[in-house]
Amino acid sequence: MRRLRGYAVACHTAPTVGVTLIMTAFAWSLGWRGGDLALVAATILLGQLSVGWSNDAYDSRIDAHAGRTGKPTVASDVTPRGLWIGAFTTLVAAVALSWVVAGLVGGSFHVLALAMAWLYNLRLSRTVWSWLPYAVAFGCAPLFLSLGLDGQAPPSWMVVAFALAAVSAHLANALPDLETDRAAGLGGLAVRLGTQRATRLCWLLLALGTGVIAVATLRQSPLVAVVLAVVFVGAALVSRRRAAGSTSFNGLLVIVAIDVATIVLVPLI
Repeated sequence: MRRLRGYAVACHTAPTVGVTLIMTAFAWSLGWRGGDLALVAATILLGQLSVGWSNDAYDSRIDAHAGRTGKPTVASDVTPRGLWIGAFTTLVAAVALSWVVAGLVGGSFHVLALAMAWLYNLRLSRTVWSWLPYAVAFGCAPLFLSLGLDGQAPPSWMVVAFALAAVSAHLANALPDLETDRAAGLGGLAVRLGTQRATRLCWLLLALGTGVIAVATLRQSPLVAVVLAVVFVGAALVSRRRAAGSTSFNGLLVIVAIDVATIVLVPLI
């Protein structure tokens, strides 16, 4: 049980489950059903497991040096070698399933997304290019699911909106630990920019992403477009008036969540 718990924690449970559920819901809204939908969910879950386990395996020495006892490798619940084996096994399975469920073209976009996630873990997470894998990986999601379903390319706005939301989420997620990461000598775009500039860039990207979604949905549902704009302006004003970092962070996450939910549900409107 201790080892199973270690693997569950090391996969970064919340992001793994969250991404799997969001992408499965998006696939369903596009028209995936039954066994094919289940295969899509399994493909995404396996891919996310490989990403989470490779991240903790690669960071095991840094975590041990920093005394992060909450990490399974530091607590000796699992070994880095065990995580690497799990990461490569699930990666191979996810790549194979990508092509089985979505064909060569559609599946290749999911393979590209996984390659970007691994590139982030192994190379770019502590550089100024930390945002790039997020933009490419999540921008591939509509291409993977749309081309895999019926061979039709998704609207370009979906690709752009997913990419903008992903980079915004990356920056927002880094804000609470930004000073700790800087003190530890870790890089990343948010660390390089600093709290103030990273927060401003995050709001700018969210403004662009929300605008893209609002314009795209205006014909189908003017109400959705108006609500998106009002919620964004409201969250921005509240965050501006309350200078506390947690308020801005929560406001950013709310907009990211609403933008993603809207993209996922637009095909049903």
